[in-house]
This record gives sequence, C-alpha cells and structure tokens, in this order.
Amino acid sequence: MIRQSVSSDNGSKEGKWVGGIIVSILLLATILLPYHQNKTKSQQLDTHQIAVTELSSEELAMVAELRLAHEEIRNLNQDSREFNHQDHWPNMAELSELWLAPFIEDKSWERKGRHQWQHINGAIYQGLRSEKQGSSSVVLNSGSIEPDIWLALSKNTTPLIINDEGVFEPQQLIDRGWTQIVFNNDKQASVY
Repeated sequence: MIRQSVSSDNGSKEGKWVGGIIVSILLLATILLPYHQNKTKSQQLDTHQIAVTELSSEELAMVAELRLAHEEIRNLNQDSREFNHQDHWPNMAELSELWLAPFIEDKSWERKGRHQWQHINGAIYQGLRSEKQGSSSVVLNSGSIEPDIWLALSKNTTPLIINDEGVFEPQQLIDRGWTQIVFNNDKQASVY
C-alpha cells in the first residue's frame, strides 16, 4: 500500500499571486500617475483684468448675486424675444419688481454699499456705490452667455457713459479705469 500525503487546497498560492498582481498594478499606477496629468497653463491677465480668486469677500458676494441676476436678465430677454420677436432688456423697475438681488433696496443692499443702479443701454447695467464701505461700483454686461462683470477697484475709475451713437465698447471701461473679472484664468477673457 502506497501512502501519499495530499495537502489541502486552501487557495493560498492563488491568493499570493492575486495579491502580488494587485500590488504591482498599484505600484505601477503610483509611479506613472504624475506623467499622465493634464498640464494647464494659466495665461497672464491683462492690466485691466483680475482673477475672481483675488477678490475680497465683499466683492465675491456682489459677483455671486450678479451672476444669478445675469441668468434671470437673459431669461427675461429670451422670453421677450419669443413672444414679441424683439430684444427687450428689463429696466431697473422691472428688476426691482421681481425682487432680483442686487437690484432691490433691502438690508443686503445697505450692507453692500447702497448701489444706485442704472440701465445704461441694452444689456448694460451699472451700479454706483454711494457708501464708503461695501463692494465697489460695478458694471454688468449681460449681452453674452457668460456674465461680463467690471469693478471700480481703482480710485481713478469714472462712471460709464454711452457714446452719442448709444454703442457700448469695452474699451470705454478700460479707458475709464474699470477692472474686468476673469472667472477662468485658463482661458483669458477677451473684451473685443
């Protein structure tokens, strides 16, 4: 009679192989991951531009309200085009009736600097700060899909006035000392 001892198959050999392969894959991924990253190059901003990340909390609060207001203003204009087949940008009375911040005079308006809002022309709105504290004076251009927001960060900034033809040119803001907010520094905002 021949006796042969048979060891039980508990899967330890296969487990070691599977564990070794998993560790190898993780080690290889850890080594190769830095070489697989997408490198983004941020472009240098023009002298009349500032990144949104560099703004103070007061300015950021105003910008947040203006971004929401921009969407509502564009929706109102779109509705007008669908029903009346012509552009109609809401005036200050309409925006105030809709309780659309920052155009309403409430506690937030007082805290942010009591801006006096004007509908300059078309999709252009200007809020001039009447208090020393709060956020800077601001210009909102809702003419494009993305909001175009300009702040009066310089002491030499003068209010926006539309030229005789009623045409808005971004160069007017640059010449008057306004600073354009750039939301995504990877793609330089264009004013032309």
